[in-house]
Amino acid sequence: MKVPARVSILFFIGIFAVGSTALGYYYYFVYSPPLKAAAQFMDAMEARNDAALRSIVIVSNDIDSGRNEENLREPTDEDIQKLLSDKFRRGRILDQRKREGNTRDYDYLVYREPDGRVYAIVVTQVDGRFRVVIPDVPKSLRHRYLWDYTWTN
Repeated sequence: MKVPARVSILFFIGIFAVGSTALGYYYYFVYSPPLKAAAQFMDAMEARNDAALRSIVIVSNDIDSGRNEENLREPTDEDIQKLLSDKFRRGRILDQRKREGNTRDYDYLVYREPDGRVYAIVVTQVDGRFRVVIPDVPKSLRHRYLWDYTWTN
């Protein structure tokens, strides 16, 4: 029995609609939240808004040592003032890489500064919302909020 061509075309249109819907949900719930956290961080840095920074930033002494929650703490007034003392110029997020830990996942947002240097902005989920992780001891000589990143493909 021959299937009419109309059914075949409708079938392919349905497959494309389902696929694009699935990709939209993936972007909205998986890919987008760390990017939104980084955008909020950059907006707060540009506006020099210490209250917004306090809510979006969490401090870690080292995300590599054990990768557990004891390494994360709320920022102090001194941490916020040190962040705001840096001259901030918005760069671009180039890529997003997920790194799985023992108790939490970290999203490395590959970040290019306006001068072309590449670093990482690290974001993790804390208490149901994504926050930017800044190092307790600066890992970058240029800015406190950046982590060194080795660009590999």
